Amino acid sequence: MKKNYSWKQPKDAAPVYYTKVKKTQKSAYIWNKKFTKKTHNLKNFPYHTWYVQQSFKRNGKVYYKVYGGKVSGYVWHGYLTPAISRDLPSFTSNKAYVKYLKTNPSQKLSRALLKYFPNATVDLTLTRHAAGQYVNSQATPLKGYQAMTLKDYQHVIDLTKLHFKVTTSRTVTDTYVQDALMDPVLTSNAKKAKQVNKILVKNGYTQKKIASLINQGYKLGIYMNDNTGVSAAKSGYPWTINTAFNVQNDYGLCLAK
Repeated sequence: MKKNYSWKQPKDAAPVYYTKVKKTQKSAYIWNKKFTKKTHNLKNFPYHTWYVQQSFKRNGKVYYKVYGGKVSGYVWHGYLTPAISRDLPSFTSNKAYVKYLKTNPSQKLSRALLKYFPNATVDLTLTRHAAGQYVNSQATPLKGYQAMTLKDYQHVIDLTKLHFKVTTSRTVTDTYVQDALMDPVLTSNAKKAKQVNKILVKNGYTQKKIASLINQGYKLGIYMNDNTGVSAAKSGYPWTINTAFNVQNDYGLCLAK
């Protein structure tokens, strides 16, 4: 147990949580730092994604410091639930995986990205390679385990490695797709997907080009961990979240045939 339930992480390592409160339930407030003012009501954010950066105990209750988009503040831990994803080896068919992408709350980022790949066929085997799934492992990966790679494909486009440079009079910023996917500042999944698409277009992968590749038989591999966990204790406290997924990469996005 953490001392006084005290826990803290930098923004780029903050785990993802969802609002547990529904619109039909009673009010659940976000407070300012001094707990003197109610700044937001969580019932107005029924499906919102939150990043939990800190926990602490106040008057016998555990609170989280949260931020999500333009909203931030302090909230009782019981109003939020940790984002949990399924481990990739647990899927046995393309159909099951596609259904998961389309319906599971943890796959909001995947759904935002899929809008830029209309009519693409999501392939589970390709996804395993893009994510670097560990071979011969259904348990926590051990040192020395091999991971699948995209080298097994003759024609592959690893979209996570694409990037473009923005040069000003003072700075040069090199932005990768991988960076855009994991950037906690872009808390909106739609904004992350839009930034990814911008990088794709800068590299010549316009909607027209992507459609052409799909017509040529290219399939899509997509895996988005996005700071989720594979399991968590009933309390849902951040330090109880298990992040030992059986994959090497937290994000995978590629086209291949």
